[in-house]
Amino acid sequence: MSEKWQNDFKHVAYPKQWLKNVISVSPGESLQAAIDKVHAAGGGVVSLKEGTHLIQNTITLRGRVTIVGAGRDLTVIQQGPDLMETGFNIEAQPQVTDLVIKDLTLKGSRQGKANGILIRGRNESRHTRVMLQNINVTDWSAQGVHMKRTNNIIMDNCNFQYNGSAGGLYHNVYFLYNKYILQSDCDMSYPVLGKGNKYTSCEYVLAQRCTIKDCLGNGIQTDHEEAGYIFLHKYNISGCGRVALWFPCEDYYDKFHYTEDLKYAPQKVIINRCEIVNNTWGAMWRSVKESYVINSTFDNKKVDMGLLNCDVTIEQSSFKTGNEMYTDVKQWPKEVRILW
Repeated sequence: MSEKWQNDFKHVAYPKQWLKNVISVSPGESLQAAIDKVHAAGGGVVSLKEGTHLIQNTITLRGRVTIVGAGRDLTVIQQGPDLMETGFNIEAQPQVTDLVIKDLTLKGSRQGKANGILIRGRNESRHTRVMLQNINVTDWSAQGVHMKRTNNIIMDNCNFQYNGSAGGLYHNVYFLYNKYILQSDCDMSYPVLGKGNKYTSCEYVLAQRCTIKDCLGNGIQTDHEEAGYIFLHKYNISGCGRVALWFPCEDYYDKFHYTEDLKYAPQKVIINRCEIVNNTWGAMWRSVKESYVINSTFDNKKVDMGLLNCDVTIEQSSFKTGNEMYTDVKQWPKEVRILW
């Protein structure tokens, strides 16, 4: 990163934690009441005991709270039959800072249009310093995790899988207008209808040792304005029915009016030591500039990399199927649709 970008990349900030004030919650007791109590006390820990914690109403998350289970195979927070919307939620106000969720499973039932975790910030008061560590988020009908206008996001050793059964616009993980993201050792495989991970209008992303397998459509999508400084290191993507790395030049707010304006495509991307194999198309990028593919392996069914009006430097990488360089949109393969 320093060789290509010098000191321009801005790293994530970790959350602060208040560990002295601890409330234990057994299955059947109120998780919401415990969260509210430790938050009101200035911060603390909600310790969820082993077992299945059924939630019938959306849980509102608050700042300065650490929610910790006994282990993701031992503590399960289960979507109840009366819950048709979000499991864990943060609205635009009040601003939430320093939230940690770790060592548990948040499991949906694929009913309704329900997100596992939904966080919605505002530009003038972004939520910040949120960490998900050693958790599973599975089987939610909408997004597994959807974060908007939130800064300093850490996802460490997590599985976000089998989400998005309600439609192709729902993904395992969906970031929108976020800055400073660190993903390490996460698995976003098996989205039901959508993508493994979508990074829309995201800056300063470091995703390392992550995996996406077996998508009906695309593995990763990165697009829209303010998208840049994205570093994918040892990312493994395989089994995508469409494109593994899909970087369109797309205006999020006007999808049906397509342009090659650079502001709507990610800039400054590094793909380093990644393995992109056994997908229909490996990477299809439009108007991506000042970017690199380094020490990576591509072996896909139709095209390894298809680049339209791109400035991508390839270093010490292998492409078994081969690449296509396009200079005019008329050369773009018709079967690769703009609006995927």
